[in-house]
Amino acid sequence: QELLCAASLISDRWVLTAAHCLLYPPWDKNFTVNDILVRIGKYARSRYERNMEKISTLEKIIIHPGYNWRENLDRDIALMKLKKPVAFSDYIHPVCLPDKQIVTSLLQAGHKGRVTGWGNLKEMWTVNMNEVQPSVLQMVNLPLVERPICKASTGIRVTDNMFCAGYKPEEGKRGDACEGDSGGPFVMKNPYNNRWYQMGIVSWGEGCDRDGKYGFYTHVFRLKKWIRKMVDRFG
Repeated sequence: QELLCAASLISDRWVLTAAHCLLYPPWDKNFTVNDILVRIGKYARSRYERNMEKISTLEKIIIHPGYNWRENLDRDIALMKLKKPVAFSDYIHPVCLPDKQIVTSLLQAGHKGRVTGWGNLKEMWTVNMNEVQPSVLQMVNLPLVERPICKASTGIRVTDNMFCAGYKPEEGKRGDACEGDSGGPFVMKNPYNNRWYQMGIVSWGEGCDRDGKYGFYTHVFRLKKWIRKMVDRFG
């Protein structure tokens, strides 16, 4: 078993992740339900956390039909249905999905969100694996970036189903998702009800934490109708 990707729990049966975690033909990646275990409620990456984590098997994988792996990872979103509902606990709880009002009030340039994961601590070729893989869940708070700046930072075609986040070189602070964080949540806390909402899914970037580059995230709200439709259809 190895760490494949991160994901988030959106109900007792459904888990949200990035499509490229499950299907990426250029690297011969095409996982099926039998290839994957979902470990829920974890903090320490590699040890079994008794009384905390639950290990679930999958009943179904659904990849967005408009997922564009050929070009730019547009609509990089997938759903995984657990074989059995997971019991909520102090460590296991679903994240909220945003509605229009929440997106309008929170998803604005300069506002900060939080990214979590067990991905690499730095871009890889610099160091050996032990140095680069964290032992416990990491988190970083990052500001949303204006769309024109996102677009100008890359040669890849940016769509409305993506947003980008990270500090600008002149801001002096750093931080980014990295290899292994894919599929994990970009969350924001709604100050009006103190709930955390998942606004994005870690999707792609060019390197990790490079100056003038930003992390790109799947825009969850833009694809929420599809999520709703699949959950309604497949229970």
